Amino acid sequence: MAPKKKASAKAIGKDEEPAPQKEEPTVMKAAAKVMSAPKAAPEVEKRKADEKAEEPAKKEAKMEPKAKAAVKKEAESNPEVETDAPDDKRATLKDVVGFQPSDTTLNVISTMGGKVLMSLTEGGMQYLIAGARANVGMKAGRYMFEVKIVETLNPAEASAGARSRVPMPRQLLRIGFSAAASPLVLGDSEEHVFFDSEGSFWSGKKKTPAGQKFQRDQVIGVVLNLDPGSANANTLSIFREGQRISEPQPIPESLHGKTLFPHVSFRNVSLQVFSGKDPAMPLPFKCRAIGGAAEADVVKAASNTPKGGKYEVMLPVAFPDQGTFDWLDTFLAANPQYVELSDRKIIEWAASSGLLKPKAGPKHSNDKPEFNYGLPSMDDLSVRRVLNRVAPLVPRNYVVMEVKSNLIEAERKEILSRFNSSQFTKAAHVIMGEPTEEFKQMRLDKLLKDKQEKADAAWKAKKAEEKRKKEAAEKQKHLNEMRKKAEEARKKAAAEAKKKADEAKKKAEADKKKAEAAKRKAEAKKKAEEAGEEYIEEEEEEEDDEVKDEDQMDIDEDIKEEVKDEKDDEMEEEEEETEPPSVELTDEEKKMWMQPTSGSSDLTSAVLSQSFGKFTIPEQAEGFDELRFEWQGQDQSKDYLRQWVKERKRSSRIDDLQPGQWFQDKLKEWKGLLTQWQTKQKTYKVEEKKKLEAKKKATESDGDKAEDEESMEDEVNVFEVVDVCDVGNGKPLFKDFEFEDWALLQLRFELHLLQVAFKKDVDDPERVGVHDTHLSFYYSKYFRKQLTPKNFNVASNVELTTLVKDTVSWDEEEKVLRTPLEEDLTSNNIFVQLAEDNRRERVRRIEAGDETARLKFSPLALQQTPAAKATGAPPVAAGVVRPAGTWAGNNWGAGGAWAGNSGWGRW
Repeated sequence: MAPKKKASAKAIGKDEEPAPQKEEPTVMKAAAKVMSAPKAAPEVEKRKADEKAEEPAKKEAKMEPKAKAAVKKEAESNPEVETDAPDDKRATLKDVVGFQPSDTTLNVISTMGGKVLMSLTEGGMQYLIAGARANVGMKAGRYMFEVKIVETLNPAEASAGARSRVPMPRQLLRIGFSAAASPLVLGDSEEHVFFDSEGSFWSGKKKTPAGQKFQRDQVIGVVLNLDPGSANANTLSIFREGQRISEPQPIPESLHGKTLFPHVSFRNVSLQVFSGKDPAMPLPFKCRAIGGAAEADVVKAASNTPKGGKYEVMLPVAFPDQGTFDWLDTFLAANPQYVELSDRKIIEWAASSGLLKPKAGPKHSNDKPEFNYGLPSMDDLSVRRVLNRVAPLVPRNYVVMEVKSNLIEAERKEILSRFNSSQFTKAAHVIMGEPTEEFKQMRLDKLLKDKQEKADAAWKAKKAEEKRKKEAAEKQKHLNEMRKKAEEARKKAAAEAKKKADEAKKKAEADKKKAEAAKRKAEAKKKAEEAGEEYIEEEEEEEDDEVKDEDQMDIDEDIKEEVKDEKDDEMEEEEEETEPPSVELTDEEKKMWMQPTSGSSDLTSAVLSQSFGKFTIPEQAEGFDELRFEWQGQDQSKDYLRQWVKERKRSSRIDDLQPGQWFQDKLKEWKGLLTQWQTKQKTYKVEEKKKLEAKKKATESDGDKAEDEESMEDEVNVFEVVDVCDVGNGKPLFKDFEFEDWALLQLRFELHLLQVAFKKDVDDPERVGVHDTHLSFYYSKYFRKQLTPKNFNVASNVELTTLVKDTVSWDEEEKVLRTPLEEDLTSNNIFVQLAEDNRRERVRRIEAGDETARLKFSPLALQQTPAAKATGAPPVAAGVVRPAGTWAGNNWGAGGAWAGNSGWGRW
């Protein structure tokens, strides 16, 4: 149910004081009358009550006399920069300025002959910006375009489950001009120039504050000046209630000389569009509205009404990941009159409206991207439902882009049924087979671009890592230098202290020596005087006080080391690359023009596996008026589809496949037989043991004769045995089976049964067998246990099937499981015969010295399929301990698989 649209007195840009409210033009009174006519009396009373409740807010919104005087004084102090338009006697525009459906977004509702524009607000539509471009554009002169917000809406949003904030502002208006064929949401292109209700000016995609805000019940006009003789040529101005609220803003140079069309984008508001010849609100200067423009100054948009008056609904039919969306993008670029209906376009529209693009999850695909916005009204896909209902009502050309649905007959019919109006024709574009050379080159260019982008990203990451390492090395070098300087300062201080100490010590020693020398001299002189001899002063040896300047030597060594480090750094520096290397496609990559490029797949693997079997080529009987085959003809496309589906069937997995009753019956029968055979073997061995004890009393010759008889019995041809439980004298064919033989016996039966049951359950002649990549999956699906090759002492499923190659093998061409045995066997004796034949061959090889023939299996190699609905403990598999020595057939111990007297135990 759509949320109720409630008119609000809350202004867009409420911090600006609104101009005095004017009396609504007659057209709005008529619109209100028309819109309210069908409502019942209670609705009228409710509306009156709402209006009465809003009266206090409206009174608060009115400008005070002082504010009016301030605005008037400001206008008088800032003289208008534009001059009056001269009289123009040229012929004026005869057509009415309006909006063609093809130049409006799908949420725009045009009423009252195009004089009122409204937008849908059901569910997530409340977040999407609506856009409408007029059908008359300017190429010269100076003209104005006016609108008025007559209603602001506050659609309800469910708060439960919301994880994100809604885009702001909730109500907005953008008004300006755009080039033909540019996007319909203003702000999405460099070919847009406009003002918004928040007081900003947008030139292309660049936003700058340049004006004042505006709100409901105010006439907003924009003046585009393309007059080359004017001082304000190539500028855009905005006026509120006839008063300028922004200086003339220059339009981008890229728009100079282009025809520019009036354009509005809005969200959660309703607009009145003034399309008359004269301005609805006079300006400080004389200026004509675009509705009264000279014919020579305007260009009328080409009518998109097709020949015959019928629009086309086109369905592209192509295989997933085979250039589907690439072909569509090329088609839309060449045919801009078509509107794409798809989830990816909804995502793009939401992004243009301020919603962050959701992150891709596990269910994301190009065909059905995930709506993970954190807003219930967006995530519930209500936008898609609304568009599916609205699109058939709006006459225009559509491309319905549904990869999966367009390949399935029933879903194609459902799509066509929505467009059952006579104003539409339906066409299918089949894009299958080998594409054109032009398309191949386009795909290769895209592949090269993706490869170059990856190379660029890797190069940038490498340079960033090198820069990080270099900065870390420089930082470490700086730290080392700081440590070195600190160490040098410490050494210098220590050296100076040591030098002072040495000097003091030397001085003290020198003083002591001088004193001793003076004493000796005095004594020698006295002694000479006493002896009456002449005193001769002896020359004292000067002590060599030369001291090596160790500090200077250390400094020299440090300088040498620094010079060496600088040279090493210069040698290590290599010439840095300033641009990432260019890449080229290899010969193998040049053959990949049909392979998907980077990004998501067109369909998830689960969706593809569930639906591809229903893919068909469209037929006119489905409701199509025309079939177009883009790359190959109809016969070639059908053959391509048949081969593609066949290959896909052979290699794809059926996730929802369930074992049939035939399989259940055969498995139940096998369990009974296996228990019977094992019980028979056990009974025979007990009896054989008693016989052997009796034979010990016989003569040696009798024993030799018994051995000869047993040897002769072993030579019986196993494939001639009729009863495997009695090949003669009550001896079973499987009397010598050991654990490994029973495990291989069961493996033979299970793989044969799996292959036959699979073909019966899928009931499709094109699915000839279990594909090698899905053997473990189907084995687990049917037998409810895991197929683990390592339990059989091998590494892969291929090696595992080699152990029972007499029962199953792999088709080398189609990579599927095959069996040489009959599919509907009347008896399971063949598996015992093959197991016994294989055992005898293995024994002969071991006796000949070939130890590679000896088998060593894990106890987990022999597991039974658990009951379909187990109510007790799960089957005992893990934890079984293999007994030491050779399996003797008696039991596996208390906790094993073999349960002695009870036969086959708790598997």
